[in-house]
Amino acid sequence: MNFLCFGDKNNKSILFIHGMASTAMLCYEPILKRLSDYYVILAEVDGHSERTGELVSLEKDCNEIEDYIMDNLSGNLYCLSGFSMGATMVVEIIGRGNVNVVKAHLDAAFVTKMGLLTKPYEYVFCKAIKRIQNGKAIPKFMMDAVMGKDNNSIIEMLYPNITSNTIKNACEFVYSYNIPENIRSYKGTVLFWRGSNEQYPRKSVALLKKYLPAIIDVEIEYMGHGQYLHEHSGEYAGKLIEYLQS
Repeated sequence: MNFLCFGDKNNKSILFIHGMASTAMLCYEPILKRLSDYYVILAEVDGHSERTGELVSLEKDCNEIEDYIMDNLSGNLYCLSGFSMGATMVVEIIGRGNVNVVKAHLDAAFVTKMGLLTKPYEYVFCKAIKRIQNGKAIPKFMMDAVMGKDNNSIIEMLYPNITSNTIKNACEFVYSYNIPENIRSYKGTVLFWRGSNEQYPRKSVALLKKYLPAIIDVEIEYMGHGQYLHEHSGEYAGKLIEYLQS
């Protein structure tokens, strides 16, 4: 993994984990200027940057994020925020309880098991990414069904050098994910954002409420997967700052 740091280390710290098949900068560079009062760390997940090797295991990457927080922040982080795959990793880290996280922010976390559909979904996702890399279109009805109506955010945030092996290994973690029982002991605040046009995050937050009854569930009207972050980054940053200051 690799970590990109911005701002004064004496300020409150926020660590962001980006989504699958994207990059830390494609996801979060548009909101960095708005977060100048914070110490911002962008985690570059393996296989999602020219500075990292191919992804082997997201569990390994979660371990490395914990090690980074322990080694560089004395084990204390003000906010851990993730989008999509990154949000699932946030759930894993706060569920382990190895580092102290005051606030967690989950943007469209995916914690719904796909069961027998795991392998077919992996195959379809890999094929879809390959089509985009080759400059071919994905049928609109498929994009609308998975990402939300008229939402091209995932295509526009795609890391062009992503490999099929990295996608496969990421999918295996996300699509068969088990929420840690220990997450019930998490004492921090958890905010969950999801677009009204997103199917699986709605199911995911319903499942998380069984473990974290006090989770704050916010539905963003008319938004699909990644759309609020990508197309409305100014408002996204403003609402996030409100949460950080609350």
